[in-house]
Amino acid sequence: MKPISIYIVEDELLISASLKSQLQQFGYEVRGSAMSGEICLTEIAELSQQGREPEIVLMDIHLRGEMDGIETAKRINENFNCAIIFLTGQSSKEVYERSFKIKPFGYLLKPIDMEQTKMTVEIASYQRNLEIENNLYQKDLETLLEKRSQENKELMIMYQSVVDNSLLGLTIMQDERFVFVNNRTAAIFGTTIEEFHSFSMNDLILLLHPDDQEKLRSISRYRIHDEVISQQSVVRLYAHDQKLKYIQTIAKAIQYKGKPALHQTFMDITDYYNSRTQ
Repeated sequence: MKPISIYIVEDELLISASLKSQLQQFGYEVRGSAMSGEICLTEIAELSQQGREPEIVLMDIHLRGEMDGIETAKRINENFNCAIIFLTGQSSKEVYERSFKIKPFGYLLKPIDMEQTKMTVEIASYQRNLEIENNLYQKDLETLLEKRSQENKELMIMYQSVVDNSLLGLTIMQDERFVFVNNRTAAIFGTTIEEFHSFSMNDLILLLHPDDQEKLRSISRYRIHDEVISQQSVVRLYAHDQKLKYIQTIAKAIQYKGKPALHQTFMDITDYYNSRTQ
């Protein structure tokens, strides 16, 4: 197992040197140290480019220079994947309130207790690794969901293309109204899809030859109860040009959005009938 890598930001040189020595005695790898936030950011950026970004940054809250430890930690969080542990000689409410926004992995009070430091570093490293694994899992999941979503979208486009260009008229009737109609159905009956959606079953029946109206009327009475119902018949209708058409229709009771519905298909077999009579 690789040793936990640490970077120290402490503006007291003696404290920084002592902390580095004791951390190395615990078996940790100290990859650098800085006395200011500016130097810290520069060096961590260089380490990151080398593939040696430290796991843990021990950050003194009170630093000399334009940036204190809290502002430096904020920028580290924005640009790198290091776990921040704050070092502070004060335990004021103001310090904690400001630093909480950084979401640190721990606090160490000066003078530093090395056993406490070791425990805090180990816990921070463990939590950081869990977060990294969780983020990777989440990204993989998002990628998978995006892929599935794209696949589903492509399937829906293909399905819609098949339905719209089908040689069969396809409809679903529910609560005495057509809730789905494809292009072919409208063409067979000489209407638009919008007009067909406004039809009731009775409106549709009235388009048929008078002798065939009862056939379709009986089909429309079917509903789903405890068994699947399917019925096939041939009916005649007068198209908008008053030419007689022979239509084969198959009706089947289905569930649509959790409610009983009637799925019907229509096929124009006029040419077949005409060829038989010639």
